[in-house]
Amino acid sequence: MKTLVKSIFIVVGLVFLMGCASTPKSEMQETPAVSKRVEREMIDWKSASIGGEIPEWAYAAADNDQVALSALPQFEGKLIFFAEDQGKNLDLLKSWVNNFNVQAALSRQLSNYVIAKFGGEQSGDKNSEEVQMYLNELVSACSKAEINGLSKELDFWVKTRYADKDMDTINDIYQYFVVYAMDKEDFRLQLDRALGKVEAKTQSQKELKENVLNAVVEATIFAETAN
Repeated sequence: MKTLVKSIFIVVGLVFLMGCASTPKSEMQETPAVSKRVEREMIDWKSASIGGEIPEWAYAAADNDQVALSALPQFEGKLIFFAEDQGKNLDLLKSWVNNFNVQAALSRQLSNYVIAKFGGEQSGDKNSEEVQMYLNELVSACSKAEINGLSKELDFWVKTRYADKDMDTINDIYQYFVVYAMDKEDFRLQLDRALGKVEAKTQSQKELKENVLNAVVEATIFAETAN
């Protein structure tokens, strides 16, 4: 059986913190230090009590295999938003992951994605200052975009026991995965509406806006992974 460890599941090369003001993060994030002699054992998971097995999509998520995740039949033509976290208390963990503002998190990640993908491309443009200023406006529009329609499609949890022989410690850690999805065309329409608030006055700006829109829609998967 594969071993599930914490997945750093990042689409755009950035890690984002999920927030829930009512839940102390210190109660959840107590990941044991890993020595050279640590043994990991899967001791429980969702549906284990009724003979269920760990689904392939959970393995794909833990392995950072976004291609396999997006290839699932139910996600054809969908934009996917993936959330993952781990901790010692399953109830707090579920509350942490399920109660954060997924729409706000997606908008935040859209803006960071645009910065990561296009921020360095404008330096060689002959109108770089003008284009960079316009890119900043597009980034701001993405961060404020109200994207509605994400629905929770999948969730799963696993419990892993970490026995550290060097430190003589045993820790049981839960890992929780959630997958949200929405129709990609609906997403494109909403993002186009948000970017439409930023008028393109030059050809360079028009091209940049179109490139940003296409790139974000084609990204397919965004993720929120807590540290």
